[in-house]
Amino acid sequence: MAMNLKSKQGLNEYRQKLRLGLVESPKPLDPIEKSRKNPNSLRFAINARCFDCSGFERSDVTNCEMTDCFLYRHRPWQNKASA
Repeated sequence: MAMNLKSKQGLNEYRQKLRLGLVESPKPLDPIEKSRKNPNSLRFAINARCFDCSGFERSDVTNCEMTDCFLYRHRPWQNKASA
């Protein structure tokens, strides 16, 4: 999707303000924070639960071996071929 001229100018201004330190870079939220901000999202709730269960390690969610867990097939960050 092509950006219009006004959008490009706004984005360039924002990037320049970031470089100069006039605005803070947005902090990425972990899955639990995302779930709290979006309490009606089933996807965010599943992501948060798996993240919590794995000891807050994304790689442990990916490599989860708890196949008897009811969320196992729906866990985030998995290789679709192995699910």
